[in-house]
Amino acid sequence: MLKSYLIRNARLLNEGHTHHSQIVDILITDGKITKIGKDIDSGATLIEGAELYVSAGWTDLRCHLTDPGHEQKDTIDTLLNTAAAGGFTCVVTLPDSGPAITDKSRVNYLKNSSVNHLVDLLPAGMLSASSQAENLAELFDMHQAGAVAFTNGDGDMSNGLLKKALLYTKPFGARVITHPSDKSLEQGGTVNESENTIHTGLKTLSSLSEYVRVNEQIEIAKYCDAHLHLSALSCKESVELVKQAKKDGVNITCDVAIANLCFTDTEVLSFHENFKLYPPLRTEQDRKALVKGVENGTIDAISSNHTPQNIEQKQMEFDYAEYGALTLQQLYAWYVEYLVKDLSIEQFIHAVTQGPDTVLGIEHNIIKVGDLANLTVVDKKAEWILDSTTNESLSKNTHTWNTKLTGKVKAVFHRNKVNLY
Repeated sequence: MLKSYLIRNARLLNEGHTHHSQIVDILITDGKITKIGKDIDSGATLIEGAELYVSAGWTDLRCHLTDPGHEQKDTIDTLLNTAAAGGFTCVVTLPDSGPAITDKSRVNYLKNSSVNHLVDLLPAGMLSASSQAENLAELFDMHQAGAVAFTNGDGDMSNGLLKKALLYTKPFGARVITHPSDKSLEQGGTVNESENTIHTGLKTLSSLSEYVRVNEQIEIAKYCDAHLHLSALSCKESVELVKQAKKDGVNITCDVAIANLCFTDTEVLSFHENFKLYPPLRTEQDRKALVKGVENGTIDAISSNHTPQNIEQKQMEFDYAEYGALTLQQLYAWYVEYLVKDLSIEQFIHAVTQGPDTVLGIEHNIIKVGDLANLTVVDKKAEWILDSTTNESLSKNTHTWNTKLTGKVKAVFHRNKVNLY
């Protein structure tokens, strides 16, 4: 017997679709979209809500990987379960696990471990060979095995290595991703340098370290005439540099982490360890510039920067706690809580669907009758609590633990599978 689901009265958000921004019903039978229209009559399982939106499945460009090496924080399976509960049907994982993803066998491990899951895991491989920081890893072999991009994650990357990587990967079209920050200017800082933080006694990390490196890397991309993606930008100067580079025709894309869109460095005055993030939270002026960058298209995508950490790494003094927080599962709720007045739902959906597709160089999914469903359904009005009964991660490092949230993922469809929440 065929299994059918009916998404009832949802606003369809899919750029290029004839029903874009219209309220429709969508019938999915045996994994395929069979009808799109009004008042569809069916005995299918209903997916309803107070204010539903349906879009192509979401893609996250920046998710920290803890398997292999730190499975106590998250396994591949729990990471992908968390992604699905957050509305994502595709995640790009950073390669700086333990051991790092430096050859095709480790790419194959990730691909094979995720093959039967609803969520696609798209591995990024390390740019640097493990033994020599200035030597490239086995990039072409990893690309052939399924690595979609290459990056050193949050680690350092010299301008010479970046130039070498851009020129080497250009013929086979692989993406190079950097997290731009000059480590020599960070000087061990843990929080943004501003009037809000200088009296806290915490070591500060100036945004200078970021925008100096952004400027350098834009020049290198321009010289190589190659595509470069700048990940997790955090300050207004970086947004201005990227905006000008795009006007000048440089092949640059970028993303911003959801936390840097929602919060500022005033949060660290509580010394709550789950606001110890990398890149750090910046000023309100920076936050507004990042939001404006998403709004006007300078910033191509919103990423999670999801970083599971267990109790031993997080529940300690701020200075000694590891960086990072859980963000995948509550990303949409944070949009509803903090960003809905600044970014329209269309702009948000673009930044988690078509924007990431552009970055990865893949065709945007147009929702069509006859195709296998790759859909995310959210309810703007639904309330829920992230706690031990709803959390899909093995970690719980978030300041919103046991807090009521508004804005919930109701269903995700992909790979002839469905998860209902």
